[in-house]
Amino acid sequence: MRTKLVLALAVFLAGARLPVWANEGNDKDNYRWRLEGDWWFIHPQGDFGARSSNNYINFNEDFHFGDYSTFTGKIDWRFHRKHHFLLTASPVRFSKTVTANRTIDFQGQTFDVGTQLQLKMKAFNFAPGYQYDIIRRDWGYLGFQVNFNLLDTSTTLNGTATLNGQTVAKTASKSVLAPLPAAGPVFRVYPLPNSNRLSLEGAATGMYFFGYGSFATARASLGVGITHGLVLRGGYQMGSRLSIHGASNQIGLRLTTTGPTAGLEYSWGEIPEEKRHAPVSPELSDWHVDWVPLYLWFSGLSGYVGLGGYVVPVHESVSDVFSQLNIALMSVLDVRHKHVGVLTDLVFISLSSDEKTTPFENVYSGYSTNEKSFFLDPEVYGRVVDTERFSVDALAGARIWHLNNAVNLYQGGATAVTAGQTQDWVDPVLGGRFRVNLDKGWYATLKGDAGGFGTGSQETYQTYVGLAKEFKKKYSLLVGYRYLAVDYKNGGFLYDVHMNGPIVGFNLRYK
Repeated sequence: MRTKLVLALAVFLAGARLPVWANEGNDKDNYRWRLEGDWWFIHPQGDFGARSSNNYINFNEDFHFGDYSTFTGKIDWRFHRKHHFLLTASPVRFSKTVTANRTIDFQGQTFDVGTQLQLKMKAFNFAPGYQYDIIRRDWGYLGFQVNFNLLDTSTTLNGTATLNGQTVAKTASKSVLAPLPAAGPVFRVYPLPNSNRLSLEGAATGMYFFGYGSFATARASLGVGITHGLVLRGGYQMGSRLSIHGASNQIGLRLTTTGPTAGLEYSWGEIPEEKRHAPVSPELSDWHVDWVPLYLWFSGLSGYVGLGGYVVPVHESVSDVFSQLNIALMSVLDVRHKHVGVLTDLVFISLSSDEKTTPFENVYSGYSTNEKSFFLDPEVYGRVVDTERFSVDALAGARIWHLNNAVNLYQGGATAVTAGQTQDWVDPVLGGRFRVNLDKGWYATLKGDAGGFGTGSQETYQTYVGLAKEFKKKYSLLVGYRYLAVDYKNGGFLYDVHMNGPIVGFNLRYK
């Protein structure tokens, strides 16, 4: 009955002869800023830890989590007719106390059957992103968005047990910070003719990270206009479906949050309509956007990796990459206004070294390593030279690392030692970029930076050289070569490696 009343109210409001809140022209959805806030009734499910043993927590089987309320919010800055900067946030926090129905070994603590357990779970997803409207018409738009999800998840387990007649309190905790890029379609449709009072919208993003895991989000909602710029929304959201592998490809975190949403949307500001006639003297825009949605880096690896007191050499050439199916996914966004810009470089790398037949320390018959890493390079730059033929940029920023390493040592073909660890750190970097425009749409690029300075790693530096062909001033095909080095030490953790190899990609330019 309640569902029928809500649908009847939506149809009444949509069909009522009320004013259309849109400027004249071909855009019913003209705004510069949009703020969205939704109540979210979610049902979390999943587990945290390695399912191959008792060292894990299942949110449903062990703690019987049901539905609970939280919120999700989004800021949309539409800085050009088809270009958006997005910022979303979705906190998830819940707690519950139960009696353990099995023995749980979590982070070095053992909780026996019958122990009173309290689980505190926190997950916060903070996601900056970019959206481009491929088609924007009177009926709505269809676009493509790229988000960089910074997902911080932590679990604390508190329990009390009686040992030898005394009550003993135990606490164990684990956290995972996962920087996860995702990309996918987004749309909004106004189904009523000559009216923007009723809207349907949806979006889905995701990414598969080879052996590291996978991540996906999706949402759909119905909007009904209340007053100018204010919209009542209701729908359903899969906030995240996440699977992250830890050391030795064990599942480290599996978390799914889904449920209905209801909230408000408020839009303000306007984007001027594009002129339909060609100006006599065209003027260049002060804004310049270059986006490489995806390009591939076929990276080799050489150096040393250390865990738990063991240091092993690694060496995989570029040709070995193809046989090992190791590959890097990369996305770059460059936004500049006049002579000041922001360059963001996002990379996921999965590399391995298999030396099972190479003796190590006269004790082990062989070894293998597996390195999975994300790093993000946000940099601010100033254009110090800008001519039709040549440009020079001075850059300053940071290289944010998230690294997961695993080392396996073998004796007689069997695994004798397995060690895995995750590390996060930030390296400040300084660098420069040069571009030379050649004839017939060709151009060459050189970029380099160096940093670390002992604040995160001891040192890190990289060089990139590339050649590209531009088509119609909007699209470019590029090839190049990249060399990246990092020397990081923290206790028994060592990552002193060089990564290098060819790259290929596709660039989109908006002005």
